[in-house]
Amino acid sequence: MAAAPLPWIVAAGAPRCPIAVSTSAFDELPRVTGRDNVDAVIGALQAAGASHVELALHNVDPAPPATAPFMGGTPAYPQRVVLTPEQVAAINADARSALRAWRLRAAPAVFEDVRERFASAGLHVLACAARFDDSFTDEEIDATFRQVGAFGVSTVASALTMKMARRLAPFAERHTISVAIHTQVNGNSAGAIAPADLSDALALSRRFALKLDTGSLTASNMDAVAVLRQHLDRVWAVLASDRLRNGGAHQPLGEGDTPLAGVLDVVAAAPNPIPVLVGYDYIGLRRAPDEVKASLRYVTGLLAHTK
Repeated sequence: MAAAPLPWIVAAGAPRCPIAVSTSAFDELPRVTGRDNVDAVIGALQAAGASHVELALHNVDPAPPATAPFMGGTPAYPQRVVLTPEQVAAINADARSALRAWRLRAAPAVFEDVRERFASAGLHVLACAARFDDSFTDEEIDATFRQVGAFGVSTVASALTMKMARRLAPFAERHTISVAIHTQVNGNSAGAIAPADLSDALALSRRFALKLDTGSLTASNMDAVAVLRQHLDRVWAVLASDRLRNGGAHQPLGEGDTPLAGVLDVVAAAPNPIPVLVGYDYIGLRRAPDEVKASLRYVTGLLAHTK
């Protein structure tokens, strides 16, 4: 009997190697407290020439209040207002509680509407991305998985600790939503799952896959091509990022130590379609849409010359 299709495989009819943009690339866009910034993100994606998307859920969440310094006082006596650490902590705590309450009460129609807005703009959402951490209650995790389902996708990506991965496993099974673990650099301060932890993490659930970050592998002094080959049957997507070795910084694609050409050779030859994700995680000189457009062009050019 043939094996069942893996749950994170791209749907039939999708491009052989869909190149998608993570909307986290546009985190520099201004936010209005209490509102999403979906329309601004769609505009940035269109300016970058994107067609496929990994949608970060924080772009759909209501924005928290700003805590950065601002100009206050009066027109006659303006002054720069800097919040105290205690004020910032109180604002952030209140905003976190408000976000949790919003997630628990938000109707599926909210997310279905966002899905339609992307579709109307000619953008295909491949997956969602979340920022799961210990502040999530079980009820909030469950609500987040329901929201991912309302987008009509079957994968949510996130950086995770092993503790959080264990908590997510039963939710992934119950909702039949795959969790793509966004790999981090070895020894990261958050204790997030890194190259050294991949086998143990994947063993927690068959619903777990990898969002394999090539830059994190390189910064961890790992061979990105070898790691990709080792876990090929559990890779949902490859995040094409470029870093220097020995924990070095992110670089524009093609300017670091990551063997991106070799990685994309493996992706192109894989038996199942593997999306290639593009973000914006280095210090660039242009607006985010322009930097993303350059990265899309670079990846497209490499894929055009794959073996």
